[in-house]
Amino acid sequence: MSELRDWNDLKYFLAVARGGGLSAAAASLNTSASTVSRHIDAMEARLGVRLFLRQQRGYQLTDRGSELFAHVAEVERAMQAVERRSSVSSEVSGQVKLALPESLANFLIAPRLPAFRERYPQLQLELVVGRNLADLTRREADLALRIVNPAQQTHAPDYIAHRVGSLHFGLYCSPAALAKAGDWKNLEVVSWDDSWVKLPMMEWLAQLFPGKEPALRANSVQTQYTAVRAGLGTTFLPTFIGDADASLTRIDIGPFQTERQLWLLYHRDLKGSQRVQVVREFVGEVCQGLIGNRY
Repeated sequence: MSELRDWNDLKYFLAVARGGGLSAAAASLNTSASTVSRHIDAMEARLGVRLFLRQQRGYQLTDRGSELFAHVAEVERAMQAVERRSSVSSEVSGQVKLALPESLANFLIAPRLPAFRERYPQLQLELVVGRNLADLTRREADLALRIVNPAQQTHAPDYIAHRVGSLHFGLYCSPAALAKAGDWKNLEVVSWDDSWVKLPMMEWLAQLFPGKEPALRANSVQTQYTAVRAGLGTTFLPTFIGDADASLTRIDIGPFQTERQLWLLYHRDLKGSQRVQVVREFVGEVCQGLIGNRY
């Protein structure tokens, strides 16, 4: 209860500091000048400092009062931001479709959905998971999170694309598999099927293990991860997956470029959509957390 009274006093303090006197503060707070004066006196007594110089032309902040004003004004801005965000969170509703690859859906976005749901309980998020690029013009999805190299891929003219982060990969295996192989170059390889022949991760494996036939080909990151975790061999995984698993070892392969860029795309017609905007912000926050997760 005392904390509430303290904040109540602080509101009077701010009003006097901004209005320059009791009358202006009382008018802004819809109260009397005597009430404002009583709160200011109580604050000064509690803090043991003089916050204002009482002058004929009004109230002027002392040095200590100016210091307090800077801190209190910052607290007020933070509280107002929380109030605005809470209001927006409760109002945003509808459905948003986010298209993305399996690895990003299962290991990056889905684990963070409880926090998103708590923030926006009225918003329904649908994850469109798959290898095919969703057509945003045909509304197969509202947004798309893609692992692309913009230098090699052009976006449709009606798409707005924002780089939201970088994805880094490492070569992983189980400690038992590495001990059995003796040297990482002797490890079995877990790779992709032939329909993914141009996938960078498949090309990286071919460079590190030239001429070696994979022990397993799979078109699923989840399957590859499970196989490597079980000790079958080695493969490239995003570092946010591999580093989070204590049962995996990241192999030191020296200088080897494994960075991919993450881009979030949406149709320009949805630029002003509030529900799409909050999903964009959520995905951006998650992807920004990947920065620095390097080899």
